[in-house]
Amino acid sequence: MAKLYVAAALALIGFGYLLWRGWREDRDLSTLLKGAALVLAGIFFTSVSRTMLVYTPLMVLHLAATLLFWYGTVLYLVRRDLKWPLLAAPAVTMAIFFVVAWMFREV
Repeated sequence: MAKLYVAAALALIGFGYLLWRGWREDRDLSTLLKGAALVLAGIFFTSVSRTMLVYTPLMVLHLAATLLFWYGTVLYLVRRDLKWPLLAAPAVTMAIFFVVAWMFREV
């Protein structure tokens, strides 16, 4: 498990470097803020995955959507190209989770 934490920390350092390099090239504060917001949203979506353990199939779907979100984040940091379906996928699975929890009143 410690290796996973080290890999995640190195990935976050890499994301920070990509943000800094992109800002240094064009000095555009809005792209820096968008990139930082995407990284913070990715951390949030990754941490929310643990609460979905109640509904295992939905948790697996959310983990897959979170991986797609991180792929979309890397695409934005490298190419400055936003792929909204990739970025919205974890929010959709969270909404489904809350609807299911509201319908069955287990959470």
